[in-house]
Amino acid sequence: MKVGLIGFSIRNYIPYIEHYEDVFKNNDIKYECIFWDRFTNCNTEKNNNEYTIHITCEPGINKIRKLIPMYKFKKEIERIIEEEQYTHLVILTTVPGVLIAKSLLRNFQNKFILDIRDYSYEKYGWYKKIVEKLIANSYFTAISSNGFKAFLPQSNKIITCHNIGNDFPEEKEVVDLKNKEKIIIGFVGGVRYFEENCKLINIFANNPKYQLAYVGRKNLDCDLEAYCKKNGIKNVLFQGDFNNADKPEIYKKIDFINSVYGNKSLEVTTALPNRLYDGILFKKPIIASESTYLGEVVDEYGLGIVVDIDASIKLTLEQFDGYVKNLDRERLKKHCESFKKIVFNEQDVFVKKINNFIQTKRVQCKR
Repeated sequence: MKVGLIGFSIRNYIPYIEHYEDVFKNNDIKYECIFWDRFTNCNTEKNNNEYTIHITCEPGINKIRKLIPMYKFKKEIERIIEEEQYTHLVILTTVPGVLIAKSLLRNFQNKFILDIRDYSYEKYGWYKKIVEKLIANSYFTAISSNGFKAFLPQSNKIITCHNIGNDFPEEKEVVDLKNKEKIIIGFVGGVRYFEENCKLINIFANNPKYQLAYVGRKNLDCDLEAYCKKNGIKNVLFQGDFNNADKPEIYKKIDFINSVYGNKSLEVTTALPNRLYDGILFKKPIIASESTYLGEVVDEYGLGIVVDIDASIKLTLEQFDGYVKNLDRERLKKHCESFKKIVFNEQDVFVKKINNFIQTKRVQCKR
């Protein structure tokens, strides 16, 4: 058996790949990872068991301009699969799956895992139909949010997994915010959702009690730093890209986790982002938007605060001030631990399925 794991970005943005790698390592399964660096344009490189495809396709460009780099990415994946003669595949997100769907359905029936971590182009009927075929022909399909069931077919092959890494040291206690001179609201990850974050920035603009921080590489269509300069907003800090290993130190400086994504599309209303798991591991309250699945989870399990980003600035500030004033640290800690237990139980099922996957015997492909 030789497994190829196909990602749609660089390793840093795919922390959950560790779950597959740990199973493969523990069972002496030969595997290789394929990543896409969309910010540079040069030859594909291979270091040890990792391929990195360098084809420029920066986030935020229009869909027409994405077609050529997407096609080049597809051809390069197919070349590597053919050259390396993988017997099994793990497809991380639907886009690479759709790009090489013909090969998956012809050569890898029941010998690939489809791992869905977001909503992408399912609004298009042809795309949705291909995804349905991929799910039906997968060994199993993992989804990182039960909110995705709103746009996916019913299938007994679908199981729940989570965007949680394996190796972060957890915080043991919740920070006392009541007596802090300044509350830090932090966004950690690829910086996007320009409109929603502008609204959030406006709520706290130049308020001496609050400071916002954005840590991560920005999308082309999300230049919040320029917006702050243009509008004279001084209490927002920006830091560039980071390594996942730096997260514990980053979160030590953050009091609230910014997970405000708006609620205007299935892309944002159905997802559970990495920041949710950062919250329960680092014991930080999460800010989520109303009318989203994340907001439902945060509210149901008591993991933070749910806001209406379009409400008045006065009302939202009162909501934040009230949350800080009434924060029960022990209660938030218990809620984080309770939700973490649910997550880890579902992860156990997910990992068992990966173990079952590698026990499957190679069978002749249907052609």
